[in-house]
Amino acid sequence: MSFSNLMLSQKLQNTIKALGYTKPTPIQQQAIPVLRDGRDILAISQTGTGKTASFVLPMLENLVQRKEKRVGDNRYKIDALILAPTRELVIQIHKSIERYSVEFTHKSVALYGGVRLGSQIKDIRAGANIAVATPARLLEHLKNRTINLSIVQIVVIDEADRLLEMGFIDDIKAIVSKLPLKRQSAMFSATFPKDIMSLAKSLLKNPITIKIDGDISAKEIKQSVYYINAEKKSQFLISLLKEKKLKQILIFVNTKRVADILVEKLRLDGIKAKAIHGDKSQNIRNQTLLEFKNSDIDVLIATDIVARGIDIKSLPLVINFELPIKSEEYIHRIGRTGRAKESGEAISLVSYNELEQFYELEKLLNITIPTIKIDNFKLNIKQKNKKKIDNKSEKLKKAKEIAQKIMLKSDKNRKNEKKSYNKSLKKGKHF
Repeated sequence: MSFSNLMLSQKLQNTIKALGYTKPTPIQQQAIPVLRDGRDILAISQTGTGKTASFVLPMLENLVQRKEKRVGDNRYKIDALILAPTRELVIQIHKSIERYSVEFTHKSVALYGGVRLGSQIKDIRAGANIAVATPARLLEHLKNRTINLSIVQIVVIDEADRLLEMGFIDDIKAIVSKLPLKRQSAMFSATFPKDIMSLAKSLLKNPITIKIDGDISAKEIKQSVYYINAEKKSQFLISLLKEKKLKQILIFVNTKRVADILVEKLRLDGIKAKAIHGDKSQNIRNQTLLEFKNSDIDVLIATDIVARGIDIKSLPLVINFELPIKSEEYIHRIGRTGRAKESGEAISLVSYNELEQFYELEKLLNITIPTIKIDNFKLNIKQKNKKKIDNKSEKLKKAKEIAQKIMLKSDKNRKNEKKSYNKSLKKGKHF
């Protein structure tokens, strides 16, 4: 199938072709025609599958282009809204809209925290009709009356599961309450927890559900694991980076402190590295990402703040210096490489205290990740310990189940005793 089969105008097809896109991805094949038809959708698809284009392209076609410049309070009215969980993802979507809309009069504005409202207000007044925003910053603009959602025709919630994980559910509900009832809505999510269904019911009207069965062990991504003691991870990482001799290596850690410490260790060994995390200002984060994209630095060390918000073509290698706290985040981390069906590699460094978590991860993925043996860096653990850990997990699971049964039985007994006592009171049989 080609983009010509997806109800897109010739001018948009020409833009897509000029950008080097030749064939739509599965999510684009299914979502674009439905959205072009004005229907609501709930789309479940893994990261790196082309979700942004699947909702931006039909949005550009469906929105009526503004012919006259708006004045007064009408300057704050927008026609379409896209919500995303992180600043990086907001910027990424905003830039995609700019690339795709060169033949349209549509203008996008990126609304996110960490920068002053002034420049964003200026962009809204200048004629932006599509807003891409984080929930918290959008609520700031609503409070200041520097944006108006009363005529929004299309709303998209991207990375819905991440938004809920970050605690934005109340913010989203507050925003949705400001939207007109008559609108087109779309929700995109990488996973499908119960909270997503609840949110979908309140937001979408008779939606078409699209589920792309993405192989989260992606064939394009070569995965491997090194078992290594925690105190030797930094030393081994340095030797691994020097051995690989690659540009643009993305390393994930769990905390800001570990990120900063690791950057210093790599710099002392002559490796150009920078960190990006929540304590960095937005300007520094933007500049660091730009330097990384331009290969001015070789290594970017990041917390999960960018697990879903960085899009670099041909990123060759992702390294999990630490396994993510939530196993599901592993999917989004390694999804930064092997994008658009290009080859990529993902390496995880696993210490003894991460073994149980790692085995759970393999169960989640339903695969066995190949282990690479290293001579000078060994983990002080025998292979049979995997069985011990698995047995320990099973015992804990059974113990929890037994405890729950006992508690339920106790509750039932207490209820029966209370019932019997109340009956005796009624009959006058009390002591």
